[in-house]
Amino acid sequence: MAANGTASIAYNAEFKLAQRRGLFILYCTYAGFYLSRKADSVVKAKLHEEEGFSMEDLAFLDTVYLAVYTVALAGSGVFGGYFSSNKLLSGALVLLALTSFLKARSTSVYMFACCQIIHAMCQSVGWPTCIKLIGTWVTENRGFVMGLWTTCQSMGGILGAVLGTFFLTHHTWQWAYLYHIPILLFLSLVVFNFIEEAPTQSRGHAYSNVDEEDDLESPNSALMASGKASSSSPRKQPSDQKISLANVLMIPGVVNIGVAYFFLKFMRYALLMWLPYYYEEGLLFDQSSAGYMSTSFEMGGLVGTPFIGWFSDKILTGRRDLTSACFLAVAGAMLSGCILVSGMGTFLNAAFMFFVGITVIGPDSILSGTIAQDLGSASKMGPNVIGTLAGLINSVGSCGSIFQSYSTAYISKVYGWSTLFGVFVAFACISSGILFRVALFLNSQSTDDRRSLQKAILVLTCVFCSGMFVVHIHK
Repeated sequence: MAANGTASIAYNAEFKLAQRRGLFILYCTYAGFYLSRKADSVVKAKLHEEEGFSMEDLAFLDTVYLAVYTVALAGSGVFGGYFSSNKLLSGALVLLALTSFLKARSTSVYMFACCQIIHAMCQSVGWPTCIKLIGTWVTENRGFVMGLWTTCQSMGGILGAVLGTFFLTHHTWQWAYLYHIPILLFLSLVVFNFIEEAPTQSRGHAYSNVDEEDDLESPNSALMASGKASSSSPRKQPSDQKISLANVLMIPGVVNIGVAYFFLKFMRYALLMWLPYYYEEGLLFDQSSAGYMSTSFEMGGLVGTPFIGWFSDKILTGRRDLTSACFLAVAGAMLSGCILVSGMGTFLNAAFMFFVGITVIGPDSILSGTIAQDLGSASKMGPNVIGTLAGLINSVGSCGSIFQSYSTAYISKVYGWSTLFGVFVAFACISSGILFRVALFLNSQSTDDRRSLQKAILVLTCVFCSGMFVVHIHK
């Protein structure tokens, strides 16, 4: 008995170490994906000024990237099931480094477009593969764990904006692509050598057999998108049911979540890709100020993703759909505030954009990651479907990011930036309404559900009253 207990503790300690190492490597890896992606938004104004690219040309490049990314994302989860995850991620990072080099050598729209196609296909591998790996290793407290991990997007975006702006300001726009090539190649080597596919494959130990009382990963029995778990349930094993997009679409709530994510991703990518341009051309800040101010959106995400994970786990008892709906309702108010303070200097603009980052990027991390893990773990197809689910939800959402490219350029040019932010407000409300429908009608209404709803209504009431007070003071 004593020997078995000692062995169990030893295996559990090794499992925790392997888990934390894997999460850290994947954190750095996807931050690298985002780092390489951010350069496109940083160089927009320079391409317009020095290379003669029009706003339509810039929108075309965004559309090419996002269209290929969306199509590739839909199948990358299924495709990833046939190859080792570490090889997929490692190969994608090498190709991202290659496309960054080619972009730095490109001088025409069509050369850039060809690079964008390869770049998008490589980027589509990153998210589903990382979510699949994390979903295999992490089953308990997913909201908080994923909230912490998904700060890698904001961290990569912040570093990409700061470093890209630095090299852009002190050298040429080409250096905004060149500086991160060694970083991507280094990450490729680390991923190839150290990422492990699943707990049962790590050094040959079957970590899933560790005593349940000590096991960090006592498994969940998720109730669809609500994210509720029961630590007494047996570990879900993959079934023989075929994993296909048709079967995944039949999982309750998937379509609604995908549509809500469509509107959310429209907003996020418009801000991600056009915010430096908006500050420089729309609000007439200087180039360096515009670049650094754009990091306020990503810094908000850095705070928002762990906070929304904690909020969904501890305050709303695992109701991730309801949590996202509340945050997006607040996002509508914050975006309205951006319109009010647009002419009031750098601090207020950056402050409101920081809160937009919290309320937009936070729900993004749940809809694209945590909910996919919950739905996959609860489905008859088991955890192996998580990558396909994450890819499908992200693919539907990415359709919104495609439409934002030309829409953002057209609306801002013809109707002005205030009108564009008005569209963002409307989309935040629509996305919030869809998720409230999921929370109210597609999930069971237990006593805990009703208590969660009451808490959500109280939070929204407080935010609304605070917003009205701020508007009154402004007047």
